[in-house]
Amino acid sequence: MAQQANFDSAVSTELKRLNIPGLAVAKLESGKVAWTGYYGYQNLEKQVPVTENTVFQIASVAKTVTAAAIMQLVGQGYFSLDDDINGFLPFPVRNAFFPEKPITIRHLLRHRSSIRDNPDYLLPFWEGDYKGPDIALGTFLQNYLAAGGPTYRKDKNFIHTAPGDSFEYSNMGYALLGYIVERTAKMPFDEYCQKKLFTPLEMHNTNWFPDRIDPDKLATAYTFSDSLKVYQQRHQSTFPDYPSGQLRTSIGDLAKFLACWTNNGKFNGKSIIDSLAVQTLTPRNLSLGFHTWFLYLLNTETPMYSHNGHSPGVSTYMLYDPFSKNGLIILMNGEVTSYADWRKLIGLLYRGR
Repeated sequence: MAQQANFDSAVSTELKRLNIPGLAVAKLESGKVAWTGYYGYQNLEKQVPVTENTVFQIASVAKTVTAAAIMQLVGQGYFSLDDDINGFLPFPVRNAFFPEKPITIRHLLRHRSSIRDNPDYLLPFWEGDYKGPDIALGTFLQNYLAAGGPTYRKDKNFIHTAPGDSFEYSNMGYALLGYIVERTAKMPFDEYCQKKLFTPLEMHNTNWFPDRIDPDKLATAYTFSDSLKVYQQRHQSTFPDYPSGQLRTSIGDLAKFLACWTNNGKFNGKSIIDSLAVQTLTPRNLSLGFHTWFLYLLNTETPMYSHNGHSPGVSTYMLYDPFSKNGLIILMNGEVTSYADWRKLIGLLYRGR
């Protein structure tokens, strides 16, 4: 008990230092949830504490879910990773600087599609400043990626490198993966995830859209003003490229997803995610990576697969070791931007209580 009290005190101290209102954490050991922890507040104004029911936006950690969805369809033989994406779209997508070079699903998964996020256009969506009408995922992508589209900008939406040749982190690339799922499965991307991932994994507090979640469960996102020394509340953000980072979920739900992933796609004895997906995206031979997941060195001896997420008032991390099947998930409704701060927090939480 004393050890846990010391651990809880250390976590609370770290949150105060980092100006983080609330945190939920899950530790996996041998592919099973070993423990979960809840700290601080999901809503400061109402003094609502973080609990097992708190639903956080997970930002770019959601890309692991989008990748799992596309890989389910790969496993079912709808397409292969090296297929030209134009075979599955109602509009053509090519980098105009290299029109002869196709963009493949593998390129999208590896952030090597040459599709660039144009901040001039996208930041108003991501930061919640866009006030216009809702834009359907397919329309948004066609407008942005197809030559002649109203938001198509050759120099800003693509890089001057051929697909496959260089890394360029691309939220729009992951939105495109979600749309390929939508077109192939003949249902909206969020509906596909609900039927094929969230329901089978018993993720009952998970949805791509915040207005479909009990508002009393939603964590409020906060940024901290260093000059004013106050927390500033952010609204529940939504954006047209939602498969890249709009997902909301609880720590328990996301732990089920990670546990399934660490167990080669099985959950409660049933295969939910094809083992091909797991072994393609996060192979036990770490030198073969990466697809979606990045490598994280917890120490000099333990490389792990990981993905982090960040948006205004949101910071998240998920990582695991494919050999020990140990993992860690951190969800917060505040901002950690320093890599050194992240390493300190991950080290503290991974050691556990």
